[in-house]
Amino acid sequence: MSASDERRNLMPSAKSYRKLGAAVEARPGADERLERLRRDTLAEIGLYELRRTLDRSQAEVAALLEVSQSAISQLEHSTDLRISTLRAYLEKLGATLRVEAVFEVDEDEWSVPLRIGEAGTAA
Repeated sequence: MSASDERRNLMPSAKSYRKLGAAVEARPGADERLERLRRDTLAEIGLYELRRTLDRSQAEVAALLEVSQSAISQLEHSTDLRISTLRAYLEKLGATLRVEAVFEVDEDEWSVPLRIGEAGTAA
């Protein structure tokens, strides 16, 4: 066997993502597993990922909010945001901010929508 044949045998074969995706989707229960992963991913998405998913640049959002691009970067990496700042950011992305308090009692969970700000307006 030649050296090139040996290298070829050592190299992993390339598979297309389309074929791999089709194989995953063909497995029993795949629809449920993929939907659960999508929900889990959306439940944990950060502002940066949300903006990127919507195909918006920091510069675009900064222009809409009339702030600097670096202010958007700081906001996206912040761990302590003002609700008014978060509301404005999300509105420029086309979303509405809703705030709810989630209570867990024993094995039950219930939530209460909260109004923050002006009386009669939802957060």
